[in-house]
Amino acid sequence: MNVLIPIAEIGNYIVFSILIGHVALQFVPETNKPKITISRNILLLSTLGIFVFTLGPVAQTISYFSDSVGLTLSIFSVLTDFQVGQAWIFIGFMSVFLWMTILVSGSKYLQALWLLLMVLGVGYSSHVASLSFLVGLFAHSAHFLMVTLWTGILIHVAWFSNDQQKWPKFLRWFTPFAVVCIIIILISGVTLMIYVVEPQDYVRSWVLPYGQMLLLKHISIIPVLVFAFINGVLSKKAATLPSFNPRPWIKAESFIILIVFYFTSVLGMLSPVHEVEFTVRSEGASKWVELVLGKDILSTLNIGLTANFLSLLLILISLIFLALIVISFKKVKPIVAVFLGCSFIFTMYFGLMLSMNV
Repeated sequence: MNVLIPIAEIGNYIVFSILIGHVALQFVPETNKPKITISRNILLLSTLGIFVFTLGPVAQTISYFSDSVGLTLSIFSVLTDFQVGQAWIFIGFMSVFLWMTILVSGSKYLQALWLLLMVLGVGYSSHVASLSFLVGLFAHSAHFLMVTLWTGILIHVAWFSNDQQKWPKFLRWFTPFAVVCIIIILISGVTLMIYVVEPQDYVRSWVLPYGQMLLLKHISIIPVLVFAFINGVLSKKAATLPSFNPRPWIKAESFIILIVFYFTSVLGMLSPVHEVEFTVRSEGASKWVELVLGKDILSTLNIGLTANFLSLLLILISLIFLALIVISFKKVKPIVAVFLGCSFIFTMYFGLMLSMNV
């Protein structure tokens, strides 16, 4: 179960991105986007995938209660009384409607409606929605929609298009659009985080598994923004060159986004942290963190960040990796830039961890 749930969550992001990107691009004039060629079977399988992959959190909840109340009662209770179960039933019905609409090449407005309702279903099932319904519903829905919308368009342009002639016209509208998406993602993301981890507890939460995944997710977003800068700004200048092909660099960005999806999926498996100090005293800190720091962590009251030579060196190296991603544009293959992005995540993570003062 611990392995299947993250896979289901990653799959959920991917299939939602494919479908939302497909529908969004239908509203863009043909003159302002590359020619996209995607099989209807892929769209239908993606719709089926939503129904299957959104079952992951439901199965996790059922598994949690099945030992105490039995499997049958657990299934009935989760599907009828829990928001995550109710949302899955609702999303299931909407996915059937979307499947039929795509099958008959129905209205793009109708496809957009079914997807928007499913996104609201995802927001309804979120943890924050159980704490503050309206904030959780709209903040999580907006966060999920912007992530999948931005990613979905990139997936279609990178993996389902061979047209490079319309790239300048595509960037003319997509670059400001992506900036708006990023702003909404950051605002909604901070809003959601505040309900789970209070700002003053953010560093202290790193001693727990949830805080670890939250830190890795935040670090991994940085190279995504660098790739977005390359594909949105630098490639605009290079697009005038006949030999320039932007697709490999967009594919590279999609690989880094996949890493963010992985950390997000693992984050969804872990219990959110509301009282860091209480959790550490009752359940203990992460064994991995204690191994990295070489200390037993019994309390978080005195935890803070203190720079030292090794941590500063690692952070400096990570920033060099980040700069090399930009420098490598047009000089090396994008796969090298992906390696540099992963190296940034690795060194920045250990740089911050080793700067923790317990």
